[in-house]
Amino acid sequence: MPYVTISATTELSADQKKQLLQGASDAVVQSIGAPVSGVRVILNEITDGHYLNAGEFNTPGLMFVVEFIEGRTEALKAALIAALSRAGFDATGMPESEVRVRIIDFPNTNMGMAGGVSAKAMGR
Repeated sequence: MPYVTISATTELSADQKKQLLQGASDAVVQSIGAPVSGVRVILNEITDGHYLNAGEFNTPGLMFVVEFIEGRTEALKAALIAALSRAGFDATGMPESEVRVRIIDFPNTNMGMAGGVSAKAMGR
């Protein structure tokens, strides 16, 4: 059930957006073994004047935030970070050193599943 939110400052073509979304989904599936049926990816585009990086406005920025139920190893998280950084570069050309990835783990009691039942209640 990983949820990936991508925030990007650069003007992206329709093809780049598609490549970025698909690349993020593929990265999650390949790096942590999540089933594609449970992966959700959304792209938020940041307009000029709405991003400040190291005191400078309108610098290129690309951030992935991944939320999922706790329990993955540090090695899996590292693989996910690397895979998303590569996907960001492949889609936008932004150097991997400038791509950021944040991972948010949360308890299975804090995740609602189909029918309004927690992940814990569903045995996940």
